Amino acid sequence: MRRFIIGDIHARYGLMKSALEKAGFNQDEDILYSVGDICDRGDEPAETIRFLMGMRDFRPVLGNHDIWLEEYLYMERPSPIWLGQNGGSSTFQTILMMDDDERRRIRRWLGNRFPVIRVEDDAIIVHGGIPFPLSEEDILRIGSIHRPIPMSKAYSPSLLKAGTDLRWLEELIWDRDYLFSALPDKKRRSDARPDKKLSPIMTERTIFIGHTPLVFINDSKPFFSDEYHLIAIDTGAGSGLGPITVMDMDTKEYWQAI
Repeated sequence: MRRFIIGDIHARYGLMKSALEKAGFNQDEDILYSVGDICDRGDEPAETIRFLMGMRDFRPVLGNHDIWLEEYLYMERPSPIWLGQNGGSSTFQTILMMDDDERRRIRRWLGNRFPVIRVEDDAIIVHGGIPFPLSEEDILRIGSIHRPIPMSKAYSPSLLKAGTDLRWLEELIWDRDYLFSALPDKKRRSDARPDKKLSPIMTERTIFIGHTPLVFINDSKPFFSDEYHLIAIDTGAGSGLGPITVMDMDTKEYWQAI
Protein backbone atom coordinates (compact mmCIF):
# COMPACT_ATOMS: atom_id res chain seq x y z
CA MET A 1 0.00 0.00 0.00
CA ARG A 2 1.24 3.47 -0.94
CA ARG A 3 -0.05 6.88 0.16
CA PHE A 4 -0.53 9.56 -2.47
CA ILE A 5 -1.80 13.12 -2.24
CA ILE A 6 -3.20 15.19 -5.09
CA GLY A 7 -3.27 18.96 -5.52
CA ASP A 8 -6.37 21.02 -6.33
CA ILE A 9 -8.21 19.07 -9.05
CA HIS A 10 -10.73 21.66 -10.23
CA ALA A 11 -12.69 19.25 -12.42
CA ARG A 12 -9.65 18.43 -14.59
CA TYR A 13 -10.62 14.77 -14.77
CA GLY A 14 -8.34 13.89 -17.67
CA LEU A 15 -5.31 15.50 -16.04
CA MET A 16 -6.11 13.79 -12.72
CA LYS A 17 -6.30 10.38 -14.35
CA SER A 18 -3.10 10.98 -16.30
CA ALA A 19 -1.14 12.07 -13.20
CA LEU A 20 -2.42 9.08 -11.21
CA GLU A 21 -1.38 6.72 -14.01
CA LYS A 22 2.09 8.26 -14.15
CA ALA A 23 2.41 7.76 -10.38
CA GLY A 24 1.43 4.11 -10.66
CA PHE A 25 -1.55 4.63 -8.38
CA ASN A 26 -3.37 1.34 -7.69
CA GLN A 27 -6.97 2.06 -6.73
CA ASP A 28 -7.41 -1.41 -5.22
CA GLU A 29 -4.52 -1.01 -2.78
CA ASP A 30 -3.39 2.60 -2.41
CA ILE A 31 -4.78 5.62 -0.52
CA LEU A 32 -5.41 8.95 -2.21
CA TYR A 33 -5.47 12.09 -0.07
CA SER A 34 -6.64 15.45 -1.41
CA VAL A 35 -6.06 19.06 -0.35
CA GLY A 36 -9.56 19.98 -1.58
CA ASP A 37 -11.16 21.92 -4.44
CA ILE A 38 -12.33 18.98 -6.51
CA CYS A 39 -14.62 21.02 -8.80
CA ASP A 40 -15.05 24.30 -10.70
CA ARG A 41 -13.00 25.96 -13.43
CA GLY A 42 -12.51 22.69 -15.35
CA ASP A 43 -15.09 21.18 -17.70
CA GLU A 44 -15.38 17.63 -16.29
CA PRO A 45 -17.04 18.00 -12.86
CA ALA A 46 -19.41 15.02 -13.21
CA GLU A 47 -16.62 12.63 -14.24
CA THR A 48 -14.40 13.93 -11.43
CA ILE A 49 -17.02 13.61 -8.71
CA ARG A 50 -18.20 10.16 -9.79
CA PHE A 51 -14.64 8.84 -10.01
CA LEU A 52 -13.68 10.12 -6.56
CA MET A 53 -16.93 8.96 -4.96
CA GLY A 54 -16.32 5.47 -6.35
CA MET A 55 -12.77 5.28 -5.06
CA ARG A 56 -12.01 2.63 -2.43
CA ASP A 57 -9.98 4.90 -0.12
CA PHE A 58 -10.21 8.63 -0.84
CA ARG A 59 -9.37 10.99 2.03
CA PRO A 60 -9.94 14.67 1.20
CA VAL A 61 -10.24 17.90 3.16
CA LEU A 62 -12.68 20.71 2.43
CA GLY A 63 -11.67 23.47 0.04
CA ASN A 64 -13.45 26.77 -0.61
CA HIS A 65 -14.86 25.49 -3.91
CA ASP A 66 -16.19 22.42 -2.11
CA ILE A 67 -17.94 24.77 0.34
CA TRP A 68 -19.76 26.54 -2.51
CA LEU A 69 -20.86 23.23 -4.02
CA GLU A 70 -22.07 21.85 -0.67
CA GLU A 71 -23.90 25.09 0.10
CA TYR A 72 -25.75 24.93 -3.19
CA LEU A 73 -26.72 21.29 -2.63
CA TYR A 74 -28.25 22.21 0.72
CA MET A 75 -29.74 25.62 -0.03
CA GLU A 76 -30.47 25.20 -3.78
CA ARG A 77 -29.33 28.78 -4.29
CA PRO A 78 -25.96 29.15 -6.02
CA SER A 79 -23.70 31.85 -4.67
CA PRO A 80 -23.09 34.65 -7.19
CA ILE A 81 -19.46 34.66 -6.06
CA TRP A 82 -19.25 30.96 -6.92
CA LEU A 83 -20.80 31.35 -10.38
CA GLY A 84 -18.97 34.54 -11.24
CA GLN A 85 -15.23 34.95 -10.89
CA ASN A 86 -14.70 31.55 -9.26
CA GLY A 87 -15.61 29.31 -12.16
CA GLY A 88 -18.55 27.48 -10.61
CA SER A 89 -20.91 27.69 -13.57
CA SER A 90 -19.80 24.40 -15.17
CA THR A 91 -20.28 22.54 -11.87
CA PHE A 92 -23.63 24.25 -11.30
CA GLN A 93 -24.91 23.29 -14.74
CA THR A 94 -23.71 19.72 -14.24
CA ILE A 95 -25.45 19.37 -10.87
CA LEU A 96 -28.67 20.77 -12.37
CA MET A 97 -28.72 17.89 -14.85
CA MET A 98 -28.35 15.21 -12.16
CA ASP A 99 -31.34 13.52 -10.59
CA ASP A 100 -32.34 14.13 -6.97
CA ASP A 101 -30.84 10.87 -5.73
CA GLU A 102 -27.39 11.63 -7.12
CA ARG A 103 -27.47 15.16 -5.72
CA ARG A 104 -28.35 13.76 -2.28
CA ARG A 105 -25.51 11.25 -2.47
CA ILE A 106 -23.00 13.97 -3.36
CA ARG A 107 -24.30 16.15 -0.54
CA ARG A 108 -23.89 13.33 2.01
CA TRP A 109 -20.45 12.50 0.63
CA LEU A 110 -19.22 16.05 1.07
CA GLY A 111 -20.61 16.25 4.58
CA ASN A 112 -19.28 12.89 5.73
CA ARG A 113 -15.89 12.76 4.03
CA PHE A 114 -14.58 16.35 3.87
CA PRO A 115 -13.30 17.67 7.22
CA VAL A 116 -11.67 21.08 7.50
CA ILE A 117 -8.37 19.56 8.62
CA ARG A 118 -7.11 16.00 8.65
CA VAL A 119 -4.36 14.67 10.92
CA GLU A 120 -3.18 11.16 10.15
CA ASP A 121 0.08 9.54 11.25
CA ASP A 122 2.88 11.84 10.09
CA ALA A 123 0.71 14.23 8.03
CA ILE A 124 -1.43 17.32 8.58
CA ILE A 125 -3.62 18.10 5.58
CA VAL A 126 -5.50 21.37 5.20
CA HIS A 127 -6.66 23.32 2.17
CA GLY A 128 -5.40 26.85 2.80
CA GLY A 129 -2.99 26.81 5.71
CA ILE A 130 -2.60 27.49 9.41
CA PRO A 131 -3.82 31.07 9.93
CA PHE A 132 -2.62 31.75 13.47
CA PRO A 133 -0.03 30.41 15.94
CA LEU A 134 -1.07 26.91 16.93
CA SER A 135 0.57 24.08 18.82
CA GLU A 136 0.42 20.55 17.52
CA GLU A 137 -2.04 19.81 20.33
CA ASP A 138 -4.28 22.62 19.04
CA ILE A 139 -4.19 21.10 15.56
CA LEU A 140 -5.10 17.67 16.91
CA ARG A 141 -8.04 19.23 18.75
CA ILE A 142 -9.22 21.05 15.63
CA GLY A 143 -8.96 17.78 13.72
CA SER A 144 -11.47 16.23 16.10
CA ILE A 145 -14.10 18.96 15.62
CA HIS A 146 -17.15 17.97 13.59
CA ARG A 147 -17.54 20.90 11.26
CA PRO A 148 -20.89 22.58 10.57
CA ILE A 149 -22.70 21.13 7.54
CA PRO A 150 -23.00 23.20 5.45
CA MET A 151 -20.27 25.55 6.64
CA SER A 152 -22.65 28.52 6.66
CA LYS A 153 -24.16 27.05 9.84
CA ALA A 154 -21.03 28.23 11.63
CA TYR A 155 -22.56 31.71 11.35
CA SER A 156 -25.98 30.74 12.74
CA PRO A 157 -27.25 32.96 15.60
CA SER A 158 -28.21 29.88 17.62
CA LEU A 159 -24.61 28.61 17.69
CA LEU A 160 -23.26 32.02 18.60
CA LYS A 161 -25.91 32.47 21.28
CA ALA A 162 -24.91 29.12 22.76
CA GLY A 163 -21.32 30.34 22.96
CA THR A 164 -20.02 28.09 20.17
CA ASP A 165 -18.10 30.16 17.66
CA LEU A 166 -16.83 28.04 14.77
CA ARG A 167 -16.57 30.81 12.21
CA TRP A 168 -12.78 30.72 12.48
CA LEU A 169 -12.72 27.23 10.93
CA GLU A 170 -13.09 28.83 7.49
CA GLU A 171 -9.78 30.61 7.99
CA LEU A 172 -7.99 27.27 7.62
CA ILE A 173 -9.65 26.92 4.23
CA TRP A 174 -8.92 30.43 2.99
CA ASP A 175 -5.61 31.29 4.69
CA ARG A 176 -2.44 31.91 2.71
CA ASP A 177 -0.33 33.54 5.43
CA TYR A 178 1.43 30.33 6.48
CA LEU A 179 2.60 29.68 2.92
CA PHE A 180 3.56 33.32 2.36
CA SER A 181 5.53 33.25 5.62
CA ALA A 182 7.46 30.21 4.41
CA LEU A 183 8.26 31.63 0.97
CA PRO A 184 11.61 33.34 0.40
CA ASP A 185 11.24 37.10 0.02
CA LYS A 186 11.88 37.00 -3.73
CA LYS A 187 8.86 34.69 -4.18
CA ARG A 188 6.42 36.37 -1.81
CA ARG A 189 3.33 37.65 -3.58
CA SER A 190 2.34 41.29 -3.55
CA ASP A 191 -0.78 40.47 -1.50
CA ALA A 192 1.26 38.87 1.32
CA ARG A 193 0.61 40.89 4.45
CA PRO A 194 3.84 42.02 6.14
CA ASP A 195 2.09 42.08 9.53
CA LYS A 196 1.16 38.39 9.19
CA LYS A 197 4.59 36.75 9.18
CA LEU A 198 3.88 33.52 11.04
CA SER A 199 6.41 31.36 12.87
CA PRO A 200 6.83 27.69 11.97
CA ILE A 201 4.65 25.26 13.86
CA MET A 202 6.58 22.93 16.12
CA THR A 203 5.78 19.52 14.72
CA GLU A 204 7.41 16.43 13.25
CA ARG A 205 4.48 16.01 10.88
CA THR A 206 4.45 17.32 7.31
CA ILE A 207 1.80 19.95 6.57
CA PHE A 208 0.29 19.51 3.08
CA ILE A 209 -1.69 22.43 1.63
CA GLY A 210 -3.30 23.50 -1.64
CA HIS A 211 -5.37 26.61 -2.49
CA THR A 212 -2.54 28.84 -3.76
CA PRO A 213 -1.65 28.17 -7.44
CA LEU A 214 2.12 27.74 -7.56
CA VAL A 215 2.19 28.33 -11.31
CA PHE A 216 2.44 32.02 -10.38
CA ILE A 217 5.02 31.54 -7.60
CA ASN A 218 7.19 28.47 -8.04
CA ASP A 219 7.21 27.65 -11.77
CA SER A 220 4.42 25.06 -11.42
CA LYS A 221 6.45 22.93 -9.02
CA PRO A 222 5.46 21.90 -5.49
CA PHE A 223 6.93 24.17 -2.82
CA PHE A 224 8.90 22.56 0.03
CA SER A 225 9.91 24.24 3.30
CA ASP A 226 11.72 22.15 5.89
CA GLU A 227 11.64 25.10 8.32
CA TYR A 228 7.84 25.31 8.13
CA HIS A 229 7.32 21.53 7.73
CA LEU A 230 5.35 22.47 4.64
CA ILE A 231 4.61 21.06 1.21
CA ALA A 232 2.28 23.08 -1.06
CA ILE A 233 0.96 21.13 -4.07
CA ASP A 234 -1.60 23.25 -5.92
CA THR A 235 0.48 23.72 -9.05
CA GLY A 236 -2.18 25.60 -10.98
CA ALA A 237 -4.38 23.09 -12.82
CA GLY A 238 -7.43 25.18 -11.97
CA SER A 239 -6.02 28.20 -13.77
CA GLY A 240 -5.54 26.21 -16.96
CA LEU A 241 -1.91 27.36 -16.96
CA GLY A 242 -0.29 24.77 -14.72
CA PRO A 243 -0.23 21.02 -14.18
CA ILE A 244 -1.99 18.83 -11.66
CA THR A 245 0.38 17.18 -9.18
CA VAL A 246 0.27 13.78 -7.47
CA MET A 247 2.87 13.11 -4.77
CA ASP A 248 3.99 10.00 -2.88
CA MET A 249 3.60 11.16 0.72
CA ASP A 250 6.43 8.96 1.96
CA THR A 251 9.13 9.44 -0.69
CA LYS A 252 8.02 12.97 -1.75
CA GLU A 253 8.46 11.96 -5.39
CA TYR A 254 5.85 13.65 -7.58
CA TRP A 255 4.29 13.35 -11.01
CA GLN A 256 2.46 15.97 -13.08
CA ALA A 257 0.10 16.14 -16.03
CA ILE A 258 -0.74 19.21 -18.08
